[in-house]
Formats: sequence, structure tokens, C-alpha cells
Amino acid sequence: MRAEHCQAAPPRLSFRTRELTVGALEGLALIDLLAGRQDVCSWVHEGRGLIGLGRALAIEAHGDGRIEALRGAWRSVVGAAWWRDALVRPGTGPVALGTIAFSPTSAQSSVLLVPEVLIGLDDDGAWLTTAVRAASDGMEPEHPDPEALIGALVARARDVIDREHAGGGHSGDDAGGDTAVETGALSEEQWCRAVTVTQERMRSGRARKVVLARDVLARPTAPLATGTVLRRLASSYPSTWTFAVDQMVGASPELLLRLRDRRLISRVLAGTARRHAGEDASATARLAAWLEGSEKNNREHELARASAITALEPLCSAVETPTRFVLTLPNVLHLASDVTGVVAGDTGALALVDALHPTAAVCGTPTPAAARLIEEVESMDRGRYAGPVGWVDWRGEGEWCIALRSAQLPAGGVGPHRPARVFGGGGIMPDSDPIDELAETTAKMRPMLGALGARL
Repeated sequence: MRAEHCQAAPPRLSFRTRELTVGALEGLALIDLLAGRQDVCSWVHEGRGLIGLGRALAIEAHGDGRIEALRGAWRSVVGAAWWRDALVRPGTGPVALGTIAFSPTSAQSSVLLVPEVLIGLDDDGAWLTTAVRAASDGMEPEHPDPEALIGALVARARDVIDREHAGGGHSGDDAGGDTAVETGALSEEQWCRAVTVTQERMRSGRARKVVLARDVLARPTAPLATGTVLRRLASSYPSTWTFAVDQMVGASPELLLRLRDRRLISRVLAGTARRHAGEDASATARLAAWLEGSEKNNREHELARASAITALEPLCSAVETPTRFVLTLPNVLHLASDVTGVVAGDTGALALVDALHPTAAVCGTPTPAAARLIEEVESMDRGRYAGPVGWVDWRGEGEWCIALRSAQLPAGGVGPHRPARVFGGGGIMPDSDPIDELAETTAKMRPMLGALGARL
């Protein structure tokens, strides 16, 4: 449903949130419930979060005003909705998950999805929300029985997982398989030349930093369910946000924002060092020390941090920027800063997403100039890569990441004739080494390629 139509005539949805009993998941992880499934949503971090099944509503938007259009449509949907929610905590009641195209010129739509079934888990326990179309006669519609529904989901997930184990399925590490990796929009040599061209234009004064991305195609030898890919990502990269919305799938380390009770946090990542397989703690410590002392990486990080602060200050009564730190992930190290603030007025998560995107961490500085250079040299439509992905609730609060370490899977799931587009990018400075930047993009593709079964 187009956002403008949804805002003018919102469908009437009925939501019902019910607490699940202790042990209802029977020892399964939240994301295990997606095993073997295709039409799924996910927002899981260290085992907690939200997973969704099916679609009660999909809202689409394009162009410059795409985020504001989605925000307006969601407010209309909430205004027309009916719901029961005895828990009233983050992620309960009406919730939509979204994925937003990086560029306003992208041919790919930006989407908010309302799942038919949403299961959440936090430190206080689990819950289940169902969404159905409201009855035309104004009577309360019938919702599925939660105990029967969760019982069926758990039984199906256990059956799929048992069959995977019996067949020697992927354990979640980077061992890989027979998935072929093919050239995307640019070959490695062409991409390095694009970096060089970008640096020449930067030295002429057009920009101070430009983030360039590239893509490859991953083609497995057999169909691979989206839920299976997500379980592999969550197993290998539990400290990231394992997300899936409309087949945009990934494991992002970069929290664009979390808004709760008017308090927000935004994690800025810029400046990267690659880790190597088998690296011990002392080697990682030496690498972290090098990263903290790298002039190029520190300049890159400071530009990204400054862009986030500049975007947030007009919308917040207070913004704080603690000292940056090194974030350690299985495949890379990042310079990181957690920017915090108190939101002024009734500004919601989607309005903050609109203000922050695109950050210097995924676009460059100055933003308009960097965006023009990206359009000139990348030779591809990024789609939702490096765009915001996350969720928003009926209050307007929620959590959003930047869609990094990600891939766009084809409708119906990835398979031999339906390759996934896997993305990786890096911040280009005038003194960057193109070969080193290429290696950084390859390192950033490892999570998705490994989850898709590529041999690394």
C-alpha cells in the first residue's frame, strides 16, 4: 500500500499483545522460531528483540520524502487501530518494522511492515502480538489462540532444526560451503579505479570524505531459507543487530538510534582495522592500539561523529558525546562513539531517522557533495544497503540501525537462480590506499557471505 494512500485511508487493524508463560519457547532461542521460513522479520541483539511472521500490512514510499511519508502513514495506521496490550513496554502493542532506501533516487522502495505475528523477548520475559484486519461491523475480530500458535511455531522450528542437524547443516561459523561468489556492478579492479577517481575529485576540493560501496552476487547451489541465514548470522555475530525486513537481511554493528522515554542513543562507527583468522588476544590488542593511533582513521571517525552531533542538536535539549572507544567484532575493529541526548518535544524515532540519514559514516562529508560523488562513481543502485533499518511502535519510539554487513535477498529466498546481492563499503580519504580499502570491503562482506554458505 502506498504511503500517501495509507495516510488518507488507513486500514483498520486490530492488535492483541499477550504475555507468554515462562518456558513457552521450550528452550529455543527467539531467532530459532524462524528456522526454515521465508517471509520473516527480525530485530535480534544478543538473543533479545523481535521476530515477525507474515504480513498484515506493507506500506511503501519512494523519493526525497520517503521517511516522512512512512512516518505520516504509520501515525494514521495507529490512529485507526484498535488494540489490547496489558504489558505496555517497548515492542508491545502496534509495531512496524522498516527498511529505507539509502538514496532518494533509488528504484527500490522504502517499506514499513506490520507482521501478522510478532514475538518479542526482553529481560522481563516473552510476549506475542497478533495483527488482523478489524471487522467491518465494528465488532472485535477474532485473534489466534496464543498458546496454540506458539506451540505450533515451536514444534515446526524444532522439526526443521532437527532435520538440519541430522543432515549435517551449517553450524553458524564461517566454514562455508559451495555458494559461488560472482562479480557485481564493478570488478575489484574497476572498484579500485573508482576509488582513485574519487580521491582525485576530493583533492580538487569536492569533498573531505566519501564512503564507497561495492556489491557481489552470492549464488548457493540449493535454495536457502531466509530464516536459516538469520540463524547463522545470530550465531556467529551475537553482539550485532540481526535484522530482516522485506528480504533486506544483515548483522549490523551500528545503532543509528534507540529512542525510549525521550532519551536517545546513537552509535557512530567509522575507522576500521581488519582482524585475521586465529588472531589471539595480544594481536587484537596491538591492532586496537594501531587503530587508536591511526591519523587517517581518527579523521574519518571525527567527521562521522560530528555529522551525527550536528543532526541531533536541533532536536535535543541536551547532547553528550563521551570519549570514543574501540569496538571489537569477530571480523573487524571499529572506532566507536555513543552519542546520547534527550529529545525535545514529541519528536519520534522516524523523525530522528530522517534527520540523521545519511550519516558521514555511510555517505561522507559534506553530505550533499559526497552523495553526488557516490552517484557518479559507484555504478550501482545501493537499494536499502546503508539505509536505516529497524522498528517503530505506536508511541513513535523504537530502535534503528544502519543496514551494514547486509544483503538484499530475492523474493522467495536465495537459490541457484536467485542470487543475493551482498554489500560492503569503506570510508575513502584523500590518502587512502585503494587496495587496502578493497580488502576492508571484503572483510565487511564476510558475515553475509559466510551465512550464505560461501567458502571464505
